[in-house]
Amino acid sequence: MIGYSEVLQTMAAMIIFSMIMLNANLMIQRNSMMQVESELEQEVIALGQEIIDEARTKAYDAATVSAAAPPSLIPGGFTSIGPGGAETTRRSFNDFDDYDGWSDTFTTEHGDFQVRSEVFYVDPVYYQKTGSKTTFKKIVVVVTSEFLRTGSNVPKEYTPEFIRNYYAD
Repeated sequence: MIGYSEVLQTMAAMIIFSMIMLNANLMIQRNSMMQVESELEQEVIALGQEIIDEARTKAYDAATVSAAAPPSLIPGGFTSIGPGGAETTRRSFNDFDDYDGWSDTFTTEHGDFQVRSEVFYVDPVYYQKTGSKTTFKKIVVVVTSEFLRTGSNVPKEYTPEFIRNYYAD
C-alpha cells in the first residue's frame, strides 16, 4: 500500500505543477500580446501626430496662403473646406483644411496602417462641428491597423485631433 500512496502523491504533484506551468504560460502570452499592442499603438499615435503636425505648419486658410493682409471679412472671407483644384497630393497641400478627405496607407516595420483625415469648422463655444465658417477649424485623423482590433474583432479606430484658431497663428 505504501507504493500506491507515493504514486498518487507524485501524480498529484505533477497535476499541480502542470496547472502552475499552464497559468505561467498564459501570463507570458498575455504580456507578450500587450507589449506588441503597445508598440503598434505607439506607431498609430506617431502617424496621427505626424499628419496633425504637418497640417499645423500650413496656412490657416487658402485665403491666407500668400495674402499680404488678412481677409477683409473674418470669417466670411475664408474659403470652403477641402483642397483646391491643383492640390491633389499631400505635397501640394498649402493650407490646413486641404487635409479634409485625404487618406493613405503607410507601411512600417509594424505593418500597414490606414490613415484618413477630416477637417471642419467648429463652433467657438462648444467646439462642435458646424456648417458655418468660424475662426476655428478641427482636424480629426483616423488611424487603423489590421492588427489592432476590438473584442468583437472589428478594427480599432484611433482618432487624434487638433483644433486650430485663426487668431492663434
